[in-house]
Amino acid sequence: MHSEERGHNGNKSDWLWMIDPLDGTNNYGIGLPIFSVSITLIYRSEPVLGVIYEPIVDRLFVASQGNGASCNLIPMHVKSKKEIQKGTIGWIQGHQVQNEENAVRLRQHLDVHFKRVMRLWAPTLQWCMLAKGDIDGIVLYNSEGDDLYSGILMVKEAGAIVIDFDGHEFSGMSSEPYLIACHPAHREHFLNVVREGLSR
Repeated sequence: MHSEERGHNGNKSDWLWMIDPLDGTNNYGIGLPIFSVSITLIYRSEPVLGVIYEPIVDRLFVASQGNGASCNLIPMHVKSKKEIQKGTIGWIQGHQVQNEENAVRLRQHLDVHFKRVMRLWAPTLQWCMLAKGDIDGIVLYNSEGDDLYSGILMVKEAGAIVIDFDGHEFSGMSSEPYLIACHPAHREHFLNVVREGLSR
């Protein structure tokens, strides 16, 4: 078991519970009601169960490998957008790379190539919004944590693709992930925009 606040319990197993009891700590601290609880069960480095609870609005998101994703028992599916450049996307960035030049440049490039780029500082809820079809994609820049893998499983089970910046399908775990998540129909558009942003 690994919890963001308490660390690893020291036991070794093929099975790992990852828990973030408060994803969106800063939001909670300043009274912004955007935060969640995230629990992930991982088997041999692959997430097999993800549970995200949004207490303020009593929404329970659940995904299990091969069985789809749901919100309060209602199945979720990512959506494609006819004009993806008019879409809303989520930006997730690790604390350790806040002012990194490439990250700043890419974020600015996304700002002018999509209608809106959101930064909720509660990453699990952005993954859930993509799974529900409320937003159109996520670009993640080196943000690994106990809240990541429940979100990845959530969007995959809702029909999204999750790829790295080179276009390879993402699986397993990574200490420094650089990822794109979106409807499969928008794969090339996201890859092109990200590559342009990093090469400027």
